[in-house]
Amino acid sequence: MIERLGLKSPFGPRKSESLSATLIRNISSVLALTLVFILLLTYWQSATKVETEVGSALAIAEKTVRKVVQEIAHDDDPRLQLVRLVRVFDGNRHVKVTFAEAGPSPQRISSFVAPVEELPNWFYAIMAGVPDVVRVELPGDLARFGAMELKADQRSEVEEVWEDFLLRLAILSVFCALVATLVYVTVGRALAPLPNLSTAFERLGGGDYDVRVAETGPTELVRLCSGFNEMATRLGDMETANRRLNDQLATVQEEERADLARDLHDEVSPFLFSVEVDASTIRNMSQAPDRKAVLERADAIRVAIAHMNKHVRSILGRLRPTVHLEFGLASAIETLVDSWKLRDPKVTFNVEVDDLGGTAKEDAVIHGIVREAVSNAFKHGRPTRIDVAVTSEADGARVVVKDDGGGLAPGGTPGGTGGGFGLIAMRERVTALGGTVEIRNSETPAGVTVDVRLPIGETSAAFDGSADPEVG
Repeated sequence: MIERLGLKSPFGPRKSESLSATLIRNISSVLALTLVFILLLTYWQSATKVETEVGSALAIAEKTVRKVVQEIAHDDDPRLQLVRLVRVFDGNRHVKVTFAEAGPSPQRISSFVAPVEELPNWFYAIMAGVPDVVRVELPGDLARFGAMELKADQRSEVEEVWEDFLLRLAILSVFCALVATLVYVTVGRALAPLPNLSTAFERLGGGDYDVRVAETGPTELVRLCSGFNEMATRLGDMETANRRLNDQLATVQEEERADLARDLHDEVSPFLFSVEVDASTIRNMSQAPDRKAVLERADAIRVAIAHMNKHVRSILGRLRPTVHLEFGLASAIETLVDSWKLRDPKVTFNVEVDDLGGTAKEDAVIHGIVREAVSNAFKHGRPTRIDVAVTSEADGARVVVKDDGGGLAPGGTPGGTGGGFGLIAMRERVTALGGTVEIRNSETPAGVTVDVRLPIGETSAAFDGSADPEVG
């Protein structure tokens, strides 16, 4: 309600104020308001008590005086009895009685009230009201002597209230002081981990993933500190994994550059040299009558150029792979297989791809799995046959790529628990869609089998099908 009216809550945190200071300030404010409320309630009760006690004493005194004056009306010396009646009230704490004589030079004979201790005038002014005065006319012949006046005196009753007020104020002050001290100590100890946790968050934001906080304090803060430590551990592991992946990526890029350089040197460079030699020979033989030799040299140049064109297209395909998923998954896998056939015609491919009806993202993941498995078969083995099977099952799709390239070397990673950058990227993409990856050795014939199970029809926000990076 306060926020709706555009007002600032008095109990909310202030700028640059710690949580403990906010709690202590709010609790102190509540204690102060409670103290004020109790004081106001005490004032109301005390004022009511003074008015009630003094009024009751004045009423009793009035009845007493009226009764006595009726009894002394037939006394031999009524004036003396009236004076004695006044003296009966000497020392009374609440009523002052005065005998006001009649006549040309009247006298006023008054009782004296009980003495009181020193009382603050401001307190008496707050608690005491205008004193009531009752005039009792004397009956019959006694009227010639004068009248009796009764006046309420509130100082004694206010004194009792003052003493009670001091006692209550002392008790409340001690209570508030104890509560404030207890709150300060309790809040201080309970929130003691927060400064360390705040500092730890700053260090974590600065990249220090080794920072940890002690798991102490209340249950909620212990859970918070435990969660922070677990988060820091995971961030540290992720940082280590990212660093390792970057190193592996750099290694893979260097290996790819070396492979490209080796292909250019071994496959293209010799044919360029032969083309140069044949061109020079043709030039020298241009004047010779034997045209058959010239044709043979020209055919040799054409064969060399075709060979270089094949390898250049293979290199371009490796540098910039093209995925034609718009024509379907089967067509894209056939295109991928054709590119590898062009590179190494000696390898036999057996491809079986079912119509899965998956999304573009899922087709891209399956295509990436096949590409990575085939690439690893050529890179790490010497296969003569590669079987690619993409089949539909009750719980999704199954992708199996099997080669006879000799299997994993000793110390390899069957089961997919490690491996290079390509295998890690494959596993992450499959896991993001809720699938599983198993990499194992095959015995007959010796080779590697990549077995992936992937749910179809379920999307994953962790994977973006618009990008399909080449992994090695």
